[in-house]
Amino acid sequence: MVSSGFLSDSRQAGEVLSRLAAEDVACLPLLPEPELAPLLDAARGLSYRTARGEVGAGARAVRQDFDICMAPPRPGPLWGLVARVEKFLGKAFAENRPALLDGPLILNDLVVQHYQAGSSGITAHRDHVRYTGLVALILLSGEGGRFFACTERSGEGAREIIWRPGNLLLMRAPGFAGRNDRPFHYLSDVTTERYSIGLRHDTQA
Repeated sequence: MVSSGFLSDSRQAGEVLSRLAAEDVACLPLLPEPELAPLLDAARGLSYRTARGEVGAGARAVRQDFDICMAPPRPGPLWGLVARVEKFLGKAFAENRPALLDGPLILNDLVVQHYQAGSSGITAHRDHVRYTGLVALILLSGEGGRFFACTERSGEGAREIIWRPGNLLLMRAPGFAGRNDRPFHYLSDVTTERYSIGLRHDTQA
């Protein structure tokens, strides 16, 4: 049975989760098209700041070209979606054996990113070590854009993940399946305006 009106059920989500220890990143359908419009309206109504063009230095420098909102108001439709996704994935984790997390999944951090058409995206990077367990990303709009997982900051071993509007992209974080490494990933070739939301467990929240 499909959970919470989503396009995938907890069994399908569990199958994707079980692959993450080996694959780093995987994707599954989540939101039906009628749900995207109100969520996209909510995202467009937020206040954004321009992300720093470059973070870090030397070989560790990450170049980025997007706007970001790190504090969407709550309650609101985006936080409502967070609660639904947390419950949905929590059920999938509960059905997986052996357990992939030491405790319950908690998604307490929400950010929204906006990429203009023609953006250079973001170069290969890893999520901050403060984010643990699982990273869940949902694309609200933007067919143009290519998401890759890779083995090195240089982009070596790049594998494209097909990520379409309405899809839930899952990426493991430290503490998933007993692992502590963080996958490198990047976004390129942004040809259309793009909104995405990121759900994480922030240990410093």
